[in-house]
Amino acid sequence: MVLFAHAPLTRVGFRRDLRLFLGILVGFLVVMILLLVMMLQVFLQHTHEVMWSGWKAVADSAARDLAAGARADPGDLRTQLVLLQSHYGVAGVTIERPHKAAESAGVLPTAANVETIRKSTAAGTIVVVFDASIFSAMRQTFWATAAISLLAGCSGIVLLFLYLPRITSPIEAMLDSAAAIEEKSPAVDEQQYLIETFRGAIEKLKAQEAELHHLHDAEKMRADDLERVTAALTRSITSGFLSVDPQGLIVDLNSVAREILESPADEPLAGLKVAEGLPKSEFTTAIADAVQARTAITRAEVRAGRDDARVVGLTTVPLFGESNEYLGMLALFTDLTPMRRLESRLRDLQSLADLGEISAGIAHEFRNSLSTILGYLRLARNAELPAASLRSVDNAEREASQLAGAVDALLAYGRPMKLDAQPTDVFALMQDVVARIAEQHDLGIACSGEEAIVDAEAAVLGRAFENLVRNAVESVEEKGSGNVRVSVRNGRAVEIRVEDSGAGIDDADVPRLFLPFQSNKRGGYGIGLALVKKIVLLHDGSIRLTGKPGEGAAAIVELPPSGNLTGRCD
Repeated sequence: MVLFAHAPLTRVGFRRDLRLFLGILVGFLVVMILLLVMMLQVFLQHTHEVMWSGWKAVADSAARDLAAGARADPGDLRTQLVLLQSHYGVAGVTIERPHKAAESAGVLPTAANVETIRKSTAAGTIVVVFDASIFSAMRQTFWATAAISLLAGCSGIVLLFLYLPRITSPIEAMLDSAAAIEEKSPAVDEQQYLIETFRGAIEKLKAQEAELHHLHDAEKMRADDLERVTAALTRSITSGFLSVDPQGLIVDLNSVAREILESPADEPLAGLKVAEGLPKSEFTTAIADAVQARTAITRAEVRAGRDDARVVGLTTVPLFGESNEYLGMLALFTDLTPMRRLESRLRDLQSLADLGEISAGIAHEFRNSLSTILGYLRLARNAELPAASLRSVDNAEREASQLAGAVDALLAYGRPMKLDAQPTDVFALMQDVVARIAEQHDLGIACSGEEAIVDAEAAVLGRAFENLVRNAVESVEEKGSGNVRVSVRNGRAVEIRVEDSGAGIDDADVPRLFLPFQSNKRGGYGIGLALVKKIVLLHDGSIRLTGKPGEGAAAIVELPPSGNLTGRCD
């Protein structure tokens, strides 16, 4: 063993030593097996001799007893044989006599697994039969053990030759690996070289592991800082921000995006498809198409939010990695709804101003002429006129008076307004208007809602609401049945709804109904709705009409809450 410990660990030396060791081990086991088999054979032979000696003694005693019994009672030989078998516990006893048939008790000498001993006596030859099955079983056990031991020895030798390469190959691989790590000096013992090489490799791995941990901690710190900066940047962006992965799943969006897209702030959206997590609109369709086609969108205007109520300016940027792999999509968008509403309001105000200027000029000319005509008609009434002529003067004067009313309405529409806005409860204002009109008509008007404060001139705004409620009442009376419902709702904008189930209107007629002298009522001048729109626009609001012929109509007015009135218009 000392020689093995100091021998150099070369491939040949290692394999030779290992074969020698395993050969000695297997040889020792084979020798031990052979010795065991030999000991078993000696034991089996000794056992057979002992048993045979005992059987001979029994056979001698049985022969003497049979000879003595035969002299005492020669005729009862059968009984004597039975007694001998019972007394000595043998398998059987047989007496053979010359010229006579053999007498037997128990097992015959010709039976299987028996041993027989013959003894000559005065009565004849006695054959004692012994049960040899135990000895046969011992012999079979011996041969089986010998066969198993021989097979085990052969198997050990075969396994030794089969698995020796498997045992030596790891050491050879370690030597090759060690040579790749560090070159071996011829003066260095290879066993020590192998140990030192792998010990140094382990130390290097530990040092690299520590360095990797340090780099990981530093990278994690950088990632955390980058995540904080990204989160702060995302929160600070005044535009809506949305990031989507290549599969069209939402990765992140900021609070501005949630507000624009009307998504609850506490609703988790990460991991959902854009069409699933956000209200269905032109916006979600455009994002899904851009992600699928991997295309950029530049300043496109699309509808977003619930019911496509918002106008959004959308820009998308597809993201690609260094290997041109598709990473996803970034979307920046801005709510253009206030700007578009302001543009629409400015256009409407400009149109109203132009119409008002034209209407005022026409109204002044008409009023001067009508004053002259009415003066002449009054002078004609004072003269002596026939009855037929007098009726004609009355008719002319009535028509002129009606025309003067239309001129006054046109002047009121074209007259510049300057609001003295004060915080006003729209719900209380609507309740006063409804109560006043309900006293003049035999018709129930339902009024519901909540307190809603806006900046308005109560008298001017009340005049607009009164026009809307009167139009609804007249529509119900024209149909002959129905009801009027007024409601006020306070939210992001104050919404006032005046609904009726009267004669109704056609949506195609809505644009012209807000123009002067466009009326569906008999005897109307068509100034009411035009004046209502002017008043609502002056309060930074908007008005919409909708309905169906024969099924009623609804006027929806939206006003900014108190503190959001942007200006005054003359």
